[in-house]
Amino acid sequence: MAPPSPRRLLLCFFLLGLLNNAAYTIMLASAKQISEGGVGLVFAANVLPSLLVKLSSPLWFAAVGYTPRLLLCCALLLVGFQLVALSADYRLQLAGVCFCSAQSGLGEASFLALTALHRPFTARALTAWSSGTGAAGVFGFFWVWLFMDTLGLSLRGSMLLGNLLVLAFAGVYFALPPPPGEQAGRGRASSDEEGLRAAPADSDEEGAGGGADEVELIVGKGGGGEDPVPEGRLRFVTGTLYKYMLPLFIVYFSEYAMQSGTWAAIGFPVEDEGARKKFYEYANWLYQAGVFVSRSSGTLVQANMLVLQLMPVLQTALLVLFTFIAVYQFLYGWGLLAVCFVVGLLGGGVYVNAFTRISVDVEKGPRQEVALAIVSVADSFGILFADVAGLFLQACIYKHHGLDGAKMTCPF
Repeated sequence: MAPPSPRRLLLCFFLLGLLNNAAYTIMLASAKQISEGGVGLVFAANVLPSLLVKLSSPLWFAAVGYTPRLLLCCALLLVGFQLVALSADYRLQLAGVCFCSAQSGLGEASFLALTALHRPFTARALTAWSSGTGAAGVFGFFWVWLFMDTLGLSLRGSMLLGNLLVLAFAGVYFALPPPPGEQAGRGRASSDEEGLRAAPADSDEEGAGGGADEVELIVGKGGGGEDPVPEGRLRFVTGTLYKYMLPLFIVYFSEYAMQSGTWAAIGFPVEDEGARKKFYEYANWLYQAGVFVSRSSGTLVQANMLVLQLMPVLQTALLVLFTFIAVYQFLYGWGLLAVCFVVGLLGGGVYVNAFTRISVDVEKGPRQEVALAIVSVADSFGILFADVAGLFLQACIYKHHGLDGAKMTCPF
C-alpha cells in the first residue's frame, strides 16, 4: 500500500503549532496592558512555568500519554484565560499568564517529540510545526489589534474570547492522523516494543482509525524496553545536544532582552506612554512576521552548523545596537522596524534549523524523540534570563530619560 499523503498531517502540525503558542503570544502582545512598567514581569511569567514543565518531563512523560497531556493543556488554557480576564489585580493576572505558559511548554515538548513518530515525514512535520509557531506570533498580535485596538474590547473581553482557541486546539489534535503502522483501538505499548509505540520507519500501512491519542511518548525507559539514551541525559546533552542548545539559548536571550527591555523603552517621543506602546506593538508585529517567514523555511533551506552558530552572534550584536539606540537615540525613528524584522528572521531561523538538523543528525527512533524534547528547554532558559535582564534594561533606560513607572530599580 502506498504511504498516506502528508498533507493532512502537515496541516495539523501547522495548526497545532499555531494554537499551542497562540495564548503565549497573546499574553506578550497584552504585556503593556497587564503591567506597563514591568513588561519583563509578564515575559518572565510567560516562560518560567514552561521551562519547569520541560525540565520535569523526563520524570512523568513516560507515564502519561499524548491525549491526557492534550487535555491538561486545554485545562491550563481555560484557567489562564479566566484569571487574566476576570482579575483586577495584576498579580492574579500574572498567575493566569503562568497557566498559559505551562500549557505552551507542555504542548511544545510533547508535539516536537511526536513528530519523531511520523517517519518518514519527521523533517517536514517539524517545519510545519515551526511555521505554525511562527504564525502564532503574528496571530497573537493580530488578535490584540483586532479585538482591543480596532473593535474596542477590553482586556477582559479579548481574553474571554480566547476560550474559543481551547476548542480549536482539541479539535485539531483529534484530527491528527496516526503515525504509520498504528492500529485502531490499541491502548498501550506492548513490553517488547522498546518503549515506543510506533511502526518502523519503513512501514507502509496506515491504521484504519484512531489518532494521536494512541501514541505514547517515552522519555526514559518505558514498557520494559531499553533506555534510548543509555549514556545518561547529562552526557547526551554535553556530548551531542549542546551544539543545538547553545545557539537556541543565545538567540532567544538576545531577542527577548530586546523585546522586554529596549523595545519597551522606545517611543517617538519616548516621554509619551502611548508612543512607547505603539512602537512596542509595531516592533513586535514586524518581529513576529520575521519569525514566521524564517520558521517556514525549514524544507527550503537547511543551515549548516557554522551558519547555525553565526546567527546568534548577529542577534547579540543587534541587542547591543538597540540598547545604545534606546539610550542615546541615534538612528531614532520608524526605520528601526526593519531591524525588528531581521531580529525575527534570525530567531526563527535558529529555531527551525536546530530542530530540523536534529531530525537529520540524531539517530531516528526513540533517541531522536528524546533529543527533540530535551533541546526544547534551551529557548525557555534563554527567554527566562532575558526577561530578568529586560526588567533592568527597561528600568535603566527609563531612569536615563527621567521616565516613571518602571517595576524595578536601576542599580546604576
